[in-house]
Amino acid sequence: MNDKNNTDAIHIALSVYDPRGTYSRHAGVVMASIFENTKSPVCVHILHDETLTEDNRARFIETAEPYGQRVEFHDVSPLIERMGNEIIEMAQGRGSVGKLFRLTVQDLLPVDKVIYLDCDIVVNMDIRELWDISLENYSIAGVLDRPIHKRFSLKALRLKCMGCDRKTYINSGVLFMNLALIKTKYKLFQESIAWFQRCQHYSDLVDQDMINSCFRGDIKIIDSQFNNCSAHLKSGFRSELSEVSGCILHAIITLKPWETLRNSALDRLYWKAFLKTSWGRLTPDELADFMLEIAYNSETTHRHTSQCYKKIFYRLWQDIFCNEIVSIIGFLLKVIRDRCGCFLRRRKARD
Repeated sequence: MNDKNNTDAIHIALSVYDPRGTYSRHAGVVMASIFENTKSPVCVHILHDETLTEDNRARFIETAEPYGQRVEFHDVSPLIERMGNEIIEMAQGRGSVGKLFRLTVQDLLPVDKVIYLDCDIVVNMDIRELWDISLENYSIAGVLDRPIHKRFSLKALRLKCMGCDRKTYINSGVLFMNLALIKTKYKLFQESIAWFQRCQHYSDLVDQDMINSCFRGDIKIIDSQFNNCSAHLKSGFRSELSEVSGCILHAIITLKPWETLRNSALDRLYWKAFLKTSWGRLTPDELADFMLEIAYNSETTHRHTSQCYKKIFYRLWQDIFCNEIVSIIGFLLKVIRDRCGCFLRRRKARD
């Protein structure tokens, strides 16, 4: 067995915000998928708050033990509380406060570089391929997000107002971070607070937008194999195996593997990795009940006509009342309102 404490360890960071106690297993799947495909020593850093239970903490350790790998836990609560209620509530309203956890890595991790991964990911490659990429003089590396071809589209306007470059705008689900360099050039946590206070009204993807704004001009673009967001859209397992080999698969476009049962490569790889975790050590009866519950609750299971009507009304609302032109006008009015509000507050402070 390799010495897991040596300097050759690959450092991985995962964010776990788990108020219901069910999210930790997805981070466990990410871990197991890495361990299954990577021969090198790995240290997984779990960024968590008080929602991580003692049982789930033990399960992370149990998942790593058979592979001889290491897990370390970092409580982000003191830092997140310093962001203030307004920013925390904003993050909660746009997904989860866990989005903010990755912004603490500079302050909490005593390492020179780290790979940050979202928990809706399955690693189907040796993670050392990403770890060995030269960051050169860049602070961060990532895969381009979906391209923005229209210069005057709503998204392009949003990015401009937030200080992002649409040509180097990366997806934050997989980040290779040069912490040694970041610590000399940035104060990521403090800068994120100032950015949220200034730009939160323009942002849809709060953490991703902030990271792209903060590191603008300091981002290295890497191959899409390291954050493959589209391979899982196709059905069929055998036909996709060759397409997803040597990839990090990211389920960001459609339902997550744990929300529905489909016949895609990502789903199969997810459940194979799940069975390698401490959460996946189920009896046949427990496993059958588990899968049946997922199938029953899946949004793709056609049970109620009302669901169809809701989807139809949603599409009509999006296509008619929230089209690009209307959305751009609404966004520009919001920008004008916010800029006027800032001006009036500064004038009032002077008076």
